[in-house]
Amino acid sequence: MKFTSTEPDEKPPVDIETLSDQEKKELITSDAASVLSGATIDASDLSFRPAKSYHISAKGIPILRLPVPPSELVNKVNNPDGSIAYQSTREKPSSGNCVLTNADGHQLIATQYFFGPGRDPILMRLDTGIGEDNIVKTVSKWTSRTQKFLLNDGRTFEWEYKREKGFGDQDKKGTALVMTMNGRRIAVLVRNEKTRTPGSKSCSAGNGGELLLGEDIGGKEGIGEELVIATVLLMLKKEVDRRRTVQFMMIATAATA
Repeated sequence: MKFTSTEPDEKPPVDIETLSDQEKKELITSDAASVLSGATIDASDLSFRPAKSYHISAKGIPILRLPVPPSELVNKVNNPDGSIAYQSTREKPSSGNCVLTNADGHQLIATQYFFGPGRDPILMRLDTGIGEDNIVKTVSKWTSRTQKFLLNDGRTFEWEYKREKGFGDQDKKGTALVMTMNGRRIAVLVRNEKTRTPGSKSCSAGNGGELLLGEDIGGKEGIGEELVIATVLLMLKKEVDRRRTVQFMMIATAATA
């Protein structure tokens, strides 16, 4: 499946001239709060028992840089032994559309990516056939860090950022990207000095880390791990676009000063 590109190379993800002051404030706050993480999570802090883990490779983008799209076209998802489990490939630097494949190269999930008011991304399963029954819709306030996903059977799950005691070093507060369903925590993306993708920093937007999956992932009643991976990669993409939009805002402000 091939989606039409939704992002021109040298333009912000949204028209910053149309943003209200409140939306600009929310974007700046979301950008800062999403990446300020020194989380070191012990199994006892997760509220679930980790059954499997993967490492998501994504360098992210720093604060001080031109707001161009990331150059990485491929994000690898590795097993603990370093072998490739999954791979997400974008069409080109100017597009957020991507396809998730497994280690054998079989296409699993395609993401049609949008950013901005009323333009939530759409995911489509490619391994179970093409049609409305295989579409996963997303719903959120576009400046929000929380993203809700709607399954075709009526169930929902969401990714959100949690800052709480026990997520930081030595029982200190820290921030992690957490997946919940029916109030239960079922997956967590940990990003710290030990797990962060080499070449990225704690302030990098969209940087990868260790993805811990709970026992509820998989099985007939659970959510497949490929959907967990596709959606957490979407969350990292949203981090990048919030950062790029803030960078465009900074350039526009400097130009008018």
